[in-house]
Amino acid sequence: MKVLSATVTSGKTAPPARYTEATLLTAMEHPGATVSDKNQSKILEQTGGLGTPATRADIIEKLFNTFYIERSGKSLVPTSKGKQLVSIVPEDLRSAVLTAKWEDRLAGIAAGREKDTDFVAEMRRYAGRLVDEVRQSDKTYIHDNQTRQPCPRCGKMLLRVKGKRGEMLVCPDRECGYRETTVQYTNARCPNCHKKLELRGEGDDATFVCPCGYREKLSAFKQRRANDGANKSDVRRYLAQQDAGAEEKRNADMTAQLAKWLESNS
Repeated sequence: MKVLSATVTSGKTAPPARYTEATLLTAMEHPGATVSDKNQSKILEQTGGLGTPATRADIIEKLFNTFYIERSGKSLVPTSKGKQLVSIVPEDLRSAVLTAKWEDRLAGIAAGREKDTDFVAEMRRYAGRLVDEVRQSDKTYIHDNQTRQPCPRCGKMLLRVKGKRGEMLVCPDRECGYRETTVQYTNARCPNCHKKLELRGEGDDATFVCPCGYREKLSAFKQRRANDGANKSDVRRYLAQQDAGAEEKRNADMTAQLAKWLESNS
């Protein structure tokens, strides 16, 4: 058989989809897929995965609040801070394998095969080794989101970060704790392109801004909404009044018909 022609098609393998909050919760509940050892994977499935149903959402919220992840549409995207953290922390802490090992040890304690005091003592030694490893490491964290704006409390240069509800300027000193919101994400829609507006500034300077270039003062926005007519509460109230009026009319019609019947049969 002769090959008469051939073509070469180039392409790239699509990367895995980014996590959303829903898919990340599912991955935390079933982390066994990330573990190659079948026994450890089985242990993770039997013990309910990482965290508990009551703590998983709080863990994700903490990732937002400490600026390790940020939202891009529905997707969760690691920040530079989050990526650096993963590269700096000891390798044991990056995998669900550690949880599987601990759960196996706890099961041994529950079955009487191991003493809880031995396990606690080993955990103390393990935590000490981790701290020493971090102290002796030459890896350093670099702020690549530092601004030239000093903190009004302590004078250190503020960091520009994206939170779950907007953008902020944050002091790198945890003891200081200064935070200043610069951009708020809102559900208000642009009248031109209907994308969600961002609210920037405070007080009289507060302004809605859209990626399409539309800008509108908050005061003007409120006035426009007031002039647009009835809001949802007004509409519900009107419909309720209409229903009441219709019911009243039906009752009046029924009363009139009954009066005619009584008059004709008297």
